[in-house]
Amino acid sequence: MPAPKKIRSSLMMIAIAIAAGASVWAYAAGAWGLSPGRGGRRNLAEKYHFAPVSRTVLEGSLTTQGRLESSKRTVIECELENISIGIMGRSMSAGGASRLLSVVPDGSRVKAGDVLATLDSSGYEELLRQQRMTVERSRADRHQSELDLEVAKMAISEYQDGTVAETLKDHQRLIALAESELTRSRGRLDWATRMNVKGYVSTSVLKTETQTYSKAQIALERAQGARDLFERYSSPKMIRQLEGVMLSRQATLTYQDIRLQRNLDRLAKLEKQVELCTIRAPHDGYIIYANDPRRNVVIEAGIEVRQKQDLFYLPDLERMEVVALIHESIVDRVTRGMKARIALEGAPDVMMTGRVQSIAPLPIFDHRSDVRYFEGIVKIEEATRRDLMPGMTARVDLSTPPKSNVLAVPVEAVTNEEGEDYCYVFRGEGDGLEKRRIALGEATHDMLEVAEGLEEGEQVVLNPRLDEMADDVDDAPAPAAVPADAPTGPIAALR
Repeated sequence: MPAPKKIRSSLMMIAIAIAAGASVWAYAAGAWGLSPGRGGRRNLAEKYHFAPVSRTVLEGSLTTQGRLESSKRTVIECELENISIGIMGRSMSAGGASRLLSVVPDGSRVKAGDVLATLDSSGYEELLRQQRMTVERSRADRHQSELDLEVAKMAISEYQDGTVAETLKDHQRLIALAESELTRSRGRLDWATRMNVKGYVSTSVLKTETQTYSKAQIALERAQGARDLFERYSSPKMIRQLEGVMLSRQATLTYQDIRLQRNLDRLAKLEKQVELCTIRAPHDGYIIYANDPRRNVVIEAGIEVRQKQDLFYLPDLERMEVVALIHESIVDRVTRGMKARIALEGAPDVMMTGRVQSIAPLPIFDHRSDVRYFEGIVKIEEATRRDLMPGMTARVDLSTPPKSNVLAVPVEAVTNEEGEDYCYVFRGEGDGLEKRRIALGEATHDMLEVAEGLEEGEQVVLNPRLDEMADDVDDAPAPAAVPADAPTGPIAALR
């Protein structure tokens, strides 16, 4: 039985030795930084790429999307008007709308005068036919009024130069006869008076001669009165009446002139409406349909078009601009005159320069989203190629004013977690990395301004992979600061 007891004693000694060795190893690992929690924090400069937080001049830029458009384009719209005319006491009208009978294909190149579309003109043609008859009636009425005026003028001339003169002559003849009769009666009365004194003529004869003389006086006065009445009243009255007739005829003629001109204007307008049913290109270019998906408007043959509805756009391809959609969060940083670089997705070899010409004061509202954009017009400074078409997607890089002496880090050093920006700062070998929240300012395509959270000279991790950094990251602040003359950072760790 002594043998088994000896074996048990040996096994116990071996267990004690193993336990003692484990304790020594644990103590050494803790002293030398080889514990499981810190062993992975050695050689961080070899595991990660770092970049220093440095001061620099930041050439800022803002990037937005937009579309290429012509700065000068002709809008071709339906110019038909609602016209009503009166025909023999009844009204006829053609509304300012028509059916699109034919249309050239979208994107077709056209020359000035080419037919772009035709509209149904039957309603206007019927009005035109009726209006032509109305114009002829107006011409006949005007001609009759002109003749009536001429007759009225002739009546005045006839009366003044003929009737008045003849009537005055008649009155003068009557006065002359009355004066002659008065002279003869006066002579006979004088003779009868002398003869009566001598007893040769009876008193009755003298009375008769006296009455005859009195009648002759009355006849002369009556003839003179008739002449005076004619000259002072009858003749002027008749002239005024004739002049009134003439003025009335003149007014009628003026009315007929206006009526005829109005009917002629309406005729010309109807002829123009019939002509406008054939839509022609005002200048060379290529046609863009004025489709409006928001209002379910699609330009095609057979649709009804209304007055003032846009049908086509005819852009000037030599004068282009970009309509940039500027997000509401950066619109206050965009100003007129700001330089821009423009790249087109459909023409990657084209790079253009321009300047911000204007910014819309009101945003574009989209019922499908709460995001608001402002339209900014970027004027292209150089001449554009004729193969660039409106509607092409463009990327616009707007150059913001440079900022000097700013803290900046590469864009690869910043991560965004739950809406917050972070950098992973190197705290020294053995101390690992610190996850630090930062505040950003201006930005370029490769650098970001750090407004808060970092100090100049600190080292930050580039392209951090969170799933591989868990053992090296602490959220707590770094321990005591190292002396100023001591080397820090991944560069010092490599020495």
